[in-house]
Amino acid sequence: MKCFKNFFRYIAQILSFLIFLQSCNVYRSQSISLEQAAQTDQKVRVVARGEKLPFRRIESKNEGFYGYTKERSSTSKKLQKLDIIGREDGKFYRFSLQSLEIDKIQVRNKSTSTLATIGVIVVGLAVIIVSIGLIAWSEGGILSY
Repeated sequence: MKCFKNFFRYIAQILSFLIFLQSCNVYRSQSISLEQAAQTDQKVRVVARGEKLPFRRIESKNEGFYGYTKERSSTSKKLQKLDIIGREDGKFYRFSLQSLEIDKIQVRNKSTSTLATIGVIVVGLAVIIVSIGLIAWSEGGILSY
C-alpha cells in the first residue's frame, strides 16, 4: 500500500507540473511598434519600466493605444501599482499605454508556443509510462503481491 501511495504522489507531482506548463507562451525576440501590435490582434508582451506585461491584445482607439488584460491578472495588478487605472471593457480591462515608458513590444510566436506545449506533454507522458514500467518490473512493484 505504501508503494501505491508513493507512486501516486510521484504521478500527481508530474501531472501538476504538466498542467503548470500548459500556459507557456513563447514571444518573438524582435520588438515591434505599437501600430504593428494593434494590427496583429494577438497576445503581446510589453516590457516597460523593467516589468514584463503580457496583454491579450493591443488596440488603437481615438489616437491612443490600449492594452487588454483580465481584471485579476498579474498584469492588471502590476499596472495598478504603477498608478495606471484600467476601465472595464466587456470581460477584459482596458489600460491606456500612453503613460508607460515602453522599452519593447514582443508578439507571441504561435507555432513555437504550440510546439513547446506539445513537446512538454509528450515528454511528460513518456516519463510517466517509463516510470510505470520500471515500477511494474522492479521487485516490490505494483504487480507483486
